[in-house]
Amino acid sequence: MASFLGVGTGLAVWARDLVARGSVLRKARRENDAARGIVAYGEVPSESLLVGSSRSLVLGAPDEVRAPALCGLIKESVARGSSVVVVAEGARALADDLVSAGCPGVTLADAARPLYEPLARRTADDATELLEESLRLAPNAPQEAGAYAGALVRVLGRRGLPASVRLLAECPHNRLHEVIGRLELTGAIDAAEAADLRACLDVPTACRSFVEGFFREAVSEGALLADPLSTSLTTSVVDAALSPAPGTVVLDVGSGQARALLALVFAEARLCARHRAPLTLVVCAGSVADWDALAQPLRSAVGISWAIVTSEALEFFSSEDELRRWVASSSRVLCFAQGHASADLASSVFGEYDKVDVSFTRSGGGGFGTFGVNYTDGRSTTRSVKRERVVRPEELRALGEGEFFVLEAGRPGAGRGIAVR
Repeated sequence: MASFLGVGTGLAVWARDLVARGSVLRKARRENDAARGIVAYGEVPSESLLVGSSRSLVLGAPDEVRAPALCGLIKESVARGSSVVVVAEGARALADDLVSAGCPGVTLADAARPLYEPLARRTADDATELLEESLRLAPNAPQEAGAYAGALVRVLGRRGLPASVRLLAECPHNRLHEVIGRLELTGAIDAAEAADLRACLDVPTACRSFVEGFFREAVSEGALLADPLSTSLTTSVVDAALSPAPGTVVLDVGSGQARALLALVFAEARLCARHRAPLTLVVCAGSVADWDALAQPLRSAVGISWAIVTSEALEFFSSEDELRRWVASSSRVLCFAQGHASADLASSVFGEYDKVDVSFTRSGGGGFGTFGVNYTDGRSTTRSVKRERVVRPEELRALGEGEFFVLEAGRPGAGRGIAVR
């Protein structure tokens, strides 16, 4: 009988210990869930994903979510009197999706409808200001580049030609002094203006080559650039922002290497901010060369709303530091499923928390004695704390269709939901 009592005592201790372990583990789990702070949002209409956010970063949104989400943003922007300019790869498909999603008044500029001309209907001074802004965004731009480009605009004007990116790309840079001489002889300019133009155009050869290359690069990148003789039908970022009837302009930019063309677009956005013209700028691209340098004025501009929509975080952002800078400037970050490397990068922006780990150890043991089985209760519980990411990379890789994590400025923790039509 004593033997059976010993076994019973051991089983009772084991059962009591099992219950205690479960209680400790549940407590640790509750502590960890509270520390992570992930809020379950459940089903969220795709059209409301970007509503109420002036600066959004969207990673990995599938096509069926992207169009209605942008449509919701566009409707909100137009309702408050702000036009929307969308810069996109494959813009025609996106424009069709936006129309299908219910966006009114969508204007597309692409190779089939070359309507984009940032210099159309600008005064010489306004065109020069825009070109100076654009050239500042170009890597390694010479100091004299802006003044040189402004002089080219003035020469075009004196020849009776409109300011145009395509015409600037065709300028006879090696014969400009001859052009100025002919203008002076015909009375189109006086001696003082001729001298001023020559002074602006007398720049080092490297500067002349840089400006010439900038405009040629813009033309080679931009099949959407308008014909110089069709300037009355053109559109631009500034035109959209100043329009009395806010609408949506979609620009087809193959943005992978479109540095010169994007410099023009972002310089226009910078001028809109400077002159307090309401604008929402959306960039939909897989990658953009020199993105952080090109778009830095957009990130720091006051009064401009924007949304950056891309697929893989690591293809678009060159480093964790670059991604963190844009996250810090965003009021909302939405992250859908990511690939292996991008998931590791994207998960870092959701931060870390102190995770409690619980381990159990046992000392002593059981054996047979005078009264049967002896059971020694030598168990201990150890709690340790380690830093862990709030959203783990494997969670981002495993997200299902439409599932996302969201980080909202001004709100603690992250949220999780699923976008629905």
